[in-house]
Amino acid sequence: MLNAGGVTKLGPQKQWHGGMLDWLAPAPSDARPPDGSGPGKGRGGRGAYYKSLYGGRGRGRGRGQAVSAPANSSAGPKNWSDLKQILANIDRQQYGGQFLHPELGFKLAVDYVQGDAYAPPSRVRAIAELNSTGIPSSLLHSRVRRIAFADYLTRIAAHLIQDSQLNENAAGAGWSGPKGGAFSSLTVFRINGPGQQVLERNSCVIKLSENTIELRFTVSLPAQGRTILGGKAQQILLDAVPELVQRTLHFSSLSSQDVESHVSSVEEQDYLRSQLKSRGLVAFVANGSVLPRAGGPFARPMTGPKVIPFEIDSEHEVSLFRLNGQSVCGLGIPTGVTVLSGGGFHGKSTLLEAIELGIYNHIPRDGRELVVTDPTAVKIRAEDGRNVHQTDISPYIINIPGGQDTRQFTTGDASGSTSMAANIQEALEVGCKTLLIDEDSSATNLLIRDERMHALVQNEPITPMISRVRALKEDYDTSTIIVIGGLGDWLSVADNVIVMNSYCPRFRNDEARLICQNHPSELQIAERYGNLPNHSFVVPSAVLASKGPFAKRKDFILIPGLDQPILRTSTDAESGIDLSSIEQLVETGQSRLLAAILGNIAKGKRPVTFSQLLPELSKAFEDDGLDKADPSSPIGGDWVWTRGIEVAAMLCRLRGVQESS
Repeated sequence: MLNAGGVTKLGPQKQWHGGMLDWLAPAPSDARPPDGSGPGKGRGGRGAYYKSLYGGRGRGRGRGQAVSAPANSSAGPKNWSDLKQILANIDRQQYGGQFLHPELGFKLAVDYVQGDAYAPPSRVRAIAELNSTGIPSSLLHSRVRRIAFADYLTRIAAHLIQDSQLNENAAGAGWSGPKGGAFSSLTVFRINGPGQQVLERNSCVIKLSENTIELRFTVSLPAQGRTILGGKAQQILLDAVPELVQRTLHFSSLSSQDVESHVSSVEEQDYLRSQLKSRGLVAFVANGSVLPRAGGPFARPMTGPKVIPFEIDSEHEVSLFRLNGQSVCGLGIPTGVTVLSGGGFHGKSTLLEAIELGIYNHIPRDGRELVVTDPTAVKIRAEDGRNVHQTDISPYIINIPGGQDTRQFTTGDASGSTSMAANIQEALEVGCKTLLIDEDSSATNLLIRDERMHALVQNEPITPMISRVRALKEDYDTSTIIVIGGLGDWLSVADNVIVMNSYCPRFRNDEARLICQNHPSELQIAERYGNLPNHSFVVPSAVLASKGPFAKRKDFILIPGLDQPILRTSTDAESGIDLSSIEQLVETGQSRLLAAILGNIAKGKRPVTFSQLLPELSKAFEDDGLDKADPSSPIGGDWVWTRGIEVAAMLCRLRGVQESS
C-alpha cells in the first residue's frame, strides 16, 4: 500500500482557524455543488448550534466552500506530508488546498469542500505532468485519439473504484453512525455511465498546452454525526487516491495492447464516418454487427445462440475502407428517401435505433462499433405537451382555427402533429441533413392522409410529410429514413425500400415499384418545401434564480426559479425542461452539460441565435474543452459532450423565453 513520505515544504504553511483554513473563502453566489443544491437558511433554536459550527451558514443543503488561494500565498502545492499531518490532526475540522505526492509526483487539488457529511461531496482532481506519466505521444497526436484515450482512463478508474467498493457509503446507524467515505468518479459512473458510447468528458482532461493530465472525481469525506473521521479520510486520500493515480495515469500500469485497441477502434469509426458523404451515403452498417441490446441501463449487446449477426446480401453490399486500407463490407443507405419495412418483431426498429446512435463512436465489442451515421442525423418523434416558441411550422400546418400564424407558432401544450412538425423544423434550422422517423412514435396525421380522409375532410390544415419529403431533399438536400409497417403510400415516394426479414435486410426496390403500379394511389406532392425557422430569443433571468438549472437525470433539467411546472405524472410536477423525447441523449452527463450551457447563456443576458451560438460552442469545446460550457462554474468532472443540435433542442423546449427584436 502506498504511503506519504516526508518531503521539503513547497510553500508557506496554511494555518487552521475556527475549524477551517483561514483563507478558505465561502462559495461564490453562483457556485453550486455537483447536484445543483444551493445555500440553505439557518433557523432559531438548534439552528444557532449549526450556525456556530459552520461559521454562520446554518444547516442548509448547500454546505460547502469553493477553494481559492489567498492573494499573498504561493501558487505551488503543499507537501504530501502536510496532508498526512493535517488528516492526522484535524478530527472535527475541515479540508482544502493542493498537495504534492512525493513519490508519484502528482498534485491533489481539492477544488470544492463539502461542509459536512450530509452535504454534496467534495470535488477533487489528481493532476500529473504528461512527461512524467510515460504516456506515448502517439496517443495524443489527434483530438479523436486524445478523447478515446481519456475515455479509456475514465473506464479504468471507474472499474477500480467499483471493485474497491470505495464507491459505497458506509452503513450508518442513525445520526451518530459513520457517514460518507464514498469515492466516486465523476464520469457519472454510479449514475449514468460511462456507457457504450465513447464521448468527450471532463472527468479526464488532457491539456497539451499545460503538459498535464487530470483525473477528476468526488470524495464524500467521512464523518460521524457532523465531525470528520480523520482515519477514514487517510485511507481514502492517502492510500486510495495514490493507488488510483498509479494504476490509471501511469502508463506502465496499463495494458498497452488494450489501450491501442480501444483508441484505434474509435479512430477507425471516425474514419468510416468521414467517408459517408463522398460515397453518397447517410448510414453504414457493417456485416457481422450485433444490433439487438440485452436491456438494462448500459445497453450492452445481446448474447447467446439466438442472436443473428447483421448481414446484407452480396449483391447490395457496399465497402468502406479501414485506416489500414482494408475494406469493410455492409449495408450502405444512400441519400434520399429510404423506407425500412418488414413484419412485426423482424428488426426494423432495432436497425433504426442502431442508425440513430451511429452519430457516436462505441467501445470495442459493443456490436455497433462499425455502425456509422451522418453526424447531423436527428431522430424525430411526436411529443405531446411540449413547449413550442415562435417556430415556423407552415410547411406542414396552416390556417388553424383561431387564426394563429403558424409561421411563428407558439404553444405550451403542443399536440402530436404540431410537436412533430416543430421537431422537424427546429432540426432543419440547425443543420440536420438526415431525418430518422419511426411510424410507431409519430403522429400519423402528420405522416400521411389517405384518399378517403381527403375526400371526407375538406378543410384539413395539415399537409402531411409524405407530400413534402421529396421537396425536402430537392430544396435542402435533406434525406429521410423512415420505418413503415402499415402506411404503404410511402412506397410511392421512396428512393429505396429495405425489408427486414428475421433480422436480415434485403432491398426490395423492384417489388415496391411493381406494387405501386398495381395499386396506385393519388398523392398530392408539393413542388417546394417551404421556409425554415430562424430563432432569436433571450433566456429569462429566472433560470438563474434559486439553485439555477441542473440535471440529476438524463431526461430532465430542473429549473426551480422558472416557476412554470411541467406535469410529469398525475401527482408530480417540476419546473424545468423535459428532455425525454430527445432520444439521442445517452448519458446524464450530457444533460448536465446542457444545464451548464443554459445557465451561462442566461448570465450573458443577450439575444441568442443558433447560427451564432452553436459554432461558438463547437469552437470553444474543440479549443479549450468542455469546461468552457460555463467558465464561471466551479471545476468539476460531470459533463459529457453533446452536439449543438441537442443544445438547440433544449433551448427550444425552455418555457418563458422572450423573442428578441
